[in-house]
Amino acid sequence: MLISLVFLVTLGAAFDTPFYIDNDEYFIRSDNLLSVPMENVTAAFKTPYSVQSTPIDGFDWTKSYPGSRIDGHTAYLEVSQEMPISESIVQNATTVLSALTFSIPESMSSGKQPRAMDSSWYICHHIFISTKPEVKSAVDSGQNCDFLSEECQNDLRTSLTKDWGTAAEDTMCSALGFDAIPMSCHDSFGYARQDVNAFDAEYLANTTLAPIMTDKEPSLYDWYIGTGYHDPGDVRAYTAATNRTYLVGTVWGYSKTSKNTQVPEVTFSCLSATNSSTTSTTTESSSPTADSTPSSTPNSSDDTYPMSSYAAVLAASLLSLMFILF
Repeated sequence: MLISLVFLVTLGAAFDTPFYIDNDEYFIRSDNLLSVPMENVTAAFKTPYSVQSTPIDGFDWTKSYPGSRIDGHTAYLEVSQEMPISESIVQNATTVLSALTFSIPESMSSGKQPRAMDSSWYICHHIFISTKPEVKSAVDSGQNCDFLSEECQNDLRTSLTKDWGTAAEDTMCSALGFDAIPMSCHDSFGYARQDVNAFDAEYLANTTLAPIMTDKEPSLYDWYIGTGYHDPGDVRAYTAATNRTYLVGTVWGYSKTSKNTQVPEVTFSCLSATNSSTTSTTTESSSPTADSTPSSTPNSSDDTYPMSSYAAVLAASLLSLMFILF
C-alpha cells in the first residue's frame, strides 16, 4: 500500500506532545511552543523529580447546574527528570518539564473515563504562574491560596465571572488567554498573565480528550511547561522548575443551554514543587505568577485570546488525527 509523505508527517505530528518551552510574561505565545514525541515525555516522568497535589473545592457535574459540592477533585503538579531536546532543534540541550493535571471524584468516573457531564455545565481552568519567593514559601508552608489578599480574591473572582458567556464567541469563559491578573493581586501574588483551558459535556464525551481534564497521569495532551534549554546535568533547570508556584482558578459555570444562569462559583488552588522527590501537599486557595511588571506585548498587539496557543495546537493535532482515522 502506498502511503503519502503528508500522511506520515501528519500522523507523526498528531502523536507529538506540545509544551511551553519556558515561563515568561507571555508564555502562551505561539513561538514559545514546541512538540516532542510522547515517548520522550513518558520517559522523563517515569521517575518524577517532584510530585505535589492539592484538593479542589468542586461540584458534581453529572447533575444539572449548579449541582452540589463534592470532595475528591484534585490538582497535581509533577516535575520530570531532564528531557533531551532533539538535536535538530538545539544541540546537546535538555529541559525539565512541569505537568499540571487534574483528577475527579471516584463517584464521577468509570475506569479511566468520566461519567457523562450534564449538558448545563461549562468549566474553565485559569492558570497563573508566580516566581515570587514569598508566594512559594507561603504555599510550601501549607497556607494554600489563603495568602492572597481578600481584595485580590474578590477581584479575581469578579474578573473570572463578570463577562461569562459574552467575552468571546467560542467560549463561555469570562477571562481569556493573555489577560492579566487583577492589579489588587500584584502585592500578594505578583504580576502575571493567564492561560485558559475549558471543557463541557461534548468535550468530556470524547474518550481521547476527557482524560486531559480528569486523569492525573501525564498523557499526550496534558498541560506542560519547560525550563528553557540547558546543558545536560545542569541543576539550574530543577531550580527553575521548583521556584514556580501555580495558581489555578476553576470556574464552575453554566453552558449556553443551561436554564439556570446564576453567577458561577470560583475556587482557587495553589501548588509549588519541592526539591525532594515525590511528596505531596494539601493546598487550596492562593498564589502564582511572575514577579514582573507589565511590558510590551509578545509579537504584535496586547490582544487576548479565548483559546491559548497550547489549546490551538492541541485542537489542530486532534483534527489531523480525526482526519487520518476517519
